[in-house]
Amino acid sequence: MSDDVSEFYSACDCCRTRKYKCTKEKPTCAPCLQLDLECNYSRKASRTPLTRNNLTAAEDRVRDLETAIKTLFPGVDIETVLSSTIRTSENASVKTNIATSPSSKLSPSSREASHEAEATSESLPQAADGFDWTENAVSLNELADGMAALSVNPEGAGYLGATSSVVPLRALLSRDQDGDQQAFSSPNWHPQSMLSDLFPMSLPFSNISENTFVDAYFRYYHTTYPFLHEPLFRAQLQGKSPRPEGNSWIILYNAVLALGAWCIGDDESVMDDFFYRKVARISEESSIFESGNLAMVQALLLLSNYAQKRNRPNTGWNYLGLAVRMALSLGLHKEFPNWEITHLQREMRRRVWWGLFVFDSGASITFGRPVLLPERGIMDASPVLNIHEESLTQHTNILPDELPYPTAYTGLISQSLFHLETNSLHHRLISTPYPLPEELLSLNQIIKTWENSTPPYFQLDSPIIHASEAFLFARYRLDWRSWNLQIILFRPVVLQLAGRRKQAEPSTVPETSEELACREKCTQSARATINSISDFVATGMVSRLSTWYMLYFLFQAGLVPIICLLTDPTHPDSILWLNDIRTTRDLLSRTALTNRLAERCLSVFNRLSPTLDSGLSEDLGLGMWEGNFADEFLNDQFGGDMGAWDWENGEINWTM
Repeated sequence: MSDDVSEFYSACDCCRTRKYKCTKEKPTCAPCLQLDLECNYSRKASRTPLTRNNLTAAEDRVRDLETAIKTLFPGVDIETVLSSTIRTSENASVKTNIATSPSSKLSPSSREASHEAEATSESLPQAADGFDWTENAVSLNELADGMAALSVNPEGAGYLGATSSVVPLRALLSRDQDGDQQAFSSPNWHPQSMLSDLFPMSLPFSNISENTFVDAYFRYYHTTYPFLHEPLFRAQLQGKSPRPEGNSWIILYNAVLALGAWCIGDDESVMDDFFYRKVARISEESSIFESGNLAMVQALLLLSNYAQKRNRPNTGWNYLGLAVRMALSLGLHKEFPNWEITHLQREMRRRVWWGLFVFDSGASITFGRPVLLPERGIMDASPVLNIHEESLTQHTNILPDELPYPTAYTGLISQSLFHLETNSLHHRLISTPYPLPEELLSLNQIIKTWENSTPPYFQLDSPIIHASEAFLFARYRLDWRSWNLQIILFRPVVLQLAGRRKQAEPSTVPETSEELACREKCTQSARATINSISDFVATGMVSRLSTWYMLYFLFQAGLVPIICLLTDPTHPDSILWLNDIRTTRDLLSRTALTNRLAERCLSVFNRLSPTLDSGLSEDLGLGMWEGNFADEFLNDQFGGDMGAWDWENGEINWTM
């Protein structure tokens, strides 16, 4: 070796670590040669003498480095960067240690629990192209839905990951794909081809004008998601204010019409799809990829949500991805305080950015996919102002003060703060190795901390909240979202405990106190969701938009007590679980009268809990759910062998 021998350890790294007597041969010593290990001789660490001069020099160097970082990256918080770097380094170290020597880090029970939780989360298609999807001919008879809650078969649905809504349902159904679809179907449902095939290129309006749908948009949708400035939009519509250049205005206008028509329509309505198809024809005639402006980002944002509501989840996901990329190209994630633009222009950039932020974050959780947005330290866009819309116009020279009570923007502000705090939690849940119960309980504190930060004027006990349908729905939905994330957080533990109970040979791994605490928190969050939705329905302030979100959160919450009851029928809380199931069924039954998606959810729910209407329900825990009831019931209902459900690994084996 050309280096000075004294700079290197005389014994190799492996021998020093394992306390072997190293024979010191190079390039490979005798112990490493015998064990077939890589033999390396590390350089000795160089230690600086701890003198006052050396310490002062080190402090000066740190100070100079901090000054350089602040100059190169204005606005960056150094402490946040350091803590993030440390966490990244620790995670990488943990992954390396687990890969090289897992037994040195985790106990056998912990390793098994982590493996069970990871395996529970995902199901794979048979073919290599099984994740391929197409949504240009969706029918209500198929198992595609914008909530990603009924897409049991992974074939053709796109990738749905660990946090996706369908995870608990996949954990309860058999391998027979055709049987499952037949079980979900109802004789009253009729296949629908794409609605656009029913219409000519232009549609004559009888007594309904396009203004009706614009009004509906601002009455129902805009009060929930205020991504446009209503006075400016109406002025542009009337030709009193310049419209955006290119096709962005006509695409945005038709997106508004589609959502407005959807909000006041029903399952038989076709007007919304007519406007949506007009956007598709515009896109075919001219590329929307070759230009970008704020109006186009708004349009893509609205189209993404419309496509999801119309059971085209992957189409909506693509619109959302394009909106994110275009927004970044416009710098919407940056504040640019020295940019001389009007107060309204600056505020609209913020509203669109944070609207995009909550949509992408929410969709990522729904589908179990990574968030596409930049990390917190990269974006410095200021929060949306809590003001009345009419207090900020094109001619405003003095920025209005924020208000200490709810406005149309309070819900957007609160939800953006929620995702800012919890997106890291979501990413941890879709990472490997899957967190153990102890870490899950720790991660839950992030949600609890956010809950305590909600301002008093935006609490359900505030009288002003109940005076407005929009405020009330925004506040309820925020609670549902928080509880839903807690359900997602602890649901793998619930499924893993259920899997152990259903194995042919009982698991030797005991249920730890942390696992039981996770199940308790999951069931509590599910019960809170079910009861809250029941309270909201009782207010009578229910719209088509709020119904969609009610179904999204209710269906996921309602499956939790079913899983618990099927697998632990003698538990002291079994009566509470049964009541939760009954409340969920009642809510779905009422909604299903006018909503096909609710009818589909109810059909699934009824097939998973059919005996609740029988007199045997009084004998809960004395035979109704015992023995092989769950297997026999699922075999009868879905015409398949429940052996296809791999209880140990928590997934459906489609190849059996």
